[in-house]
Amino acid sequence: MTKAARGAAAQPLDPELIRKVNRALLAWYAATARPLKIRERTDPYSVLVSEVMAQQTQISRVDQLATAFLARFPTLESLAAAETADVLVAWKGLGYNRRALALQRAAAAAVAAGGLPPSVDALVELPGIGPYTARAVAAIAFGGREIPVDVNIARIVSRLVDADAPLSPREVQLRANEFGAELADGEAGSWAQAAMDLASLTCRAAAPKCDECPLRDSCPSAGRAFTKVPRSGEARTPFTKTARWLRGRLLDELREAGRAGVQVTGVRGEHNEAAVAATISKMVSEGLAESLGGDRYRLPHRGD
Repeated sequence: MTKAARGAAAQPLDPELIRKVNRALLAWYAATARPLKIRERTDPYSVLVSEVMAQQTQISRVDQLATAFLARFPTLESLAAAETADVLVAWKGLGYNRRALALQRAAAAAVAAGGLPPSVDALVELPGIGPYTARAVAAIAFGGREIPVDVNIARIVSRLVDADAPLSPREVQLRANEFGAELADGEAGSWAQAAMDLASLTCRAAAPKCDECPLRDSCPSAGRAFTKVPRSGEARTPFTKTARWLRGRLLDELREAGRAGVQVTGVRGEHNEAAVAATISKMVSEGLAESLGGDRYRLPHRGD
């Protein structure tokens, strides 16, 4: 880390500057926020579902799919008690299906403990709940003041503190929390959502639109040029050749088969029989499938 970056990380920000940034960002968000259904939900369970879905899925798709999922499992208790097979069927269209397993396990652990806890430290102890999701749930649903930091928010924060080298995740979180400390209860979630919109629309990685940014008068990085990170020169593997494609294909077969299950043998696309056998075996070990004996499999069920 360079001297400038170390200085940016070590020296506390001017509280008046923080308040000025906070006022400008929240005012901009109030006037320009995208009308997403997901942002209207503030009860802890709905926020948890939405945040887990949004981890690796475009927010526009989450906005549509979360509504259907919450209609199927309207409470923490209903999700915890559901057949895993039903949860995986409801998760269709979101991908990264292990998130569905983690979400149900988190729901079961929370129900056993009496409900979702309000603190970041307690939320992060739930199965599959990482620091970002824990802070997002605490901020949006419980009025917490720690800003949840993803790669987009990290970019905003780093530019606001004028770091000329990447800050460590710990440093970014500490800096973000300086902004959060000056917010009122319930504003940290809005601050984070505003920062994500700003990163998408204005404060882009390589070509920020500083002239359009509501923080331009307070941002020490305004007007700076940023180098676009080049993509790896290695050829990309076609999606149909990836393990993710094969797992998705097999899971869709299990969804369609129902309780009776389906025989999983032979090839799938460009994946040979050995790869198919190894993949379905791994899916069983992860809890995404169960064996009915021989080559027959189905989604996990509690009974028969």
